[in-house]
Amino acid sequence: MTAGRRSILWCVAALIVAGAQGCATGPAQKTVTPTAAVWAQTPVAEDKLLDVGIHVLEVPKADSDEEEGASNPEIRAAEARFIPFHLKQTLQRTGYWGAVRVVPDRAEEVDVSVKGKLIESNGETLRVQFQVADVTGRVWFDNEYSAELTKQSYASLGEKDYDPYQDLYNRVANDMLAHLQKLSPREIATIRRVAMLKFARSIAPYAFAGYLAEDDSGTVHVNRLPAEGDPMLHRVQKIREREYMFIDTVNQYYGNLYNDMREPYGQWRKAYLEELTQKRELEQKAWTRRILGVAAVVGAALVGVNFGDTAGGVAAQSLLVIGGVEAFRSGNRYAEDAKINEDAIKELAASFKGDVAPIVDEVDGHTVKLTGSVETQYAQWRSTLRELFVAETGQSPGTAASASGAPGTSDSGR
Repeated sequence: MTAGRRSILWCVAALIVAGAQGCATGPAQKTVTPTAAVWAQTPVAEDKLLDVGIHVLEVPKADSDEEEGASNPEIRAAEARFIPFHLKQTLQRTGYWGAVRVVPDRAEEVDVSVKGKLIESNGETLRVQFQVADVTGRVWFDNEYSAELTKQSYASLGEKDYDPYQDLYNRVANDMLAHLQKLSPREIATIRRVAMLKFARSIAPYAFAGYLAEDDSGTVHVNRLPAEGDPMLHRVQKIREREYMFIDTVNQYYGNLYNDMREPYGQWRKAYLEELTQKRELEQKAWTRRILGVAAVVGAALVGVNFGDTAGGVAAQSLLVIGGVEAFRSGNRYAEDAKINEDAIKELAASFKGDVAPIVDEVDGHTVKLTGSVETQYAQWRSTLRELFVAETGQSPGTAASASGAPGTSDSGR
């Protein structure tokens, strides 16, 4: 046998060995690093608490429907609401924050805002980007958090309040706490003032236009404060309480969705991980069998070259060709099985919906019915609050604007 033929045979053997090793190798398994949330050991003083508004996650469109880990759009829409609500519960349990709410996108007048993007979620891997900023425009951090699970992570799925990705939420909560603890009491007070004045300006821009200023870096400062006992600010504070009532009603909706989702969503993530694991194993087997099939056909050609038309050579050649073709076809069948499992994964999302029920509220003896999405209802509600402010003050925007010329109290405490 020539050296060239030996080299070809060695290549074929290497392909076969590599294929056999591929059969024995499964997907890499990684566990989440345990992270405990830091809890307040004693009650925090009210004047040191900041309210938190968590926005529904942004869900970018997957590059391809066939992309591994790109879950059904209905599932992603549900996750975009589920994840913020679970983070809300985690933050509340720590005891370091004031009111923590899931808020509509347009609700910007809150002490601390948490906005995020759902990057990947498939029962095995969760990747979420969170940006946390206070109402003055100062960004606390903009981080991507990721965690990977194994089947064992779902062993306690039936336990109350258990979430297999709890460590990820704890890391976010701890990072927020680390930044909170860097703030001085004076800075916390400023954040609260800016939040109130921003809300006042959104309700009556003609009356509160001069109280805030923004520097070149985009940071908002308190330019001056309303006079002590300002009746217009008092009315705004009452309207803000109505705002909280609306958002609390929205949070009841999110809470109901969260509670309804907990069990089926946990089972879906567990099933998705199992389906994903099986799909990878089938694809690996399909790839291996195709490699072996090609190797067998190449081997048959080499037998023909080396042994010519001898009876043994022809028989060996025929067996290798038949075996190679069958191995290649078997690989294709495994690929078809993987596609069936992929379709089964998509069907698991059928029951998840994100419809919002109409919200009915009572405002000064008038029934207000809000319909549409949360964002649409919030826009309707804000319009109602502005009308309420004008009705309560008895001032048109023009008269209120002239009244706002009265000097207030300057804020030298930034």
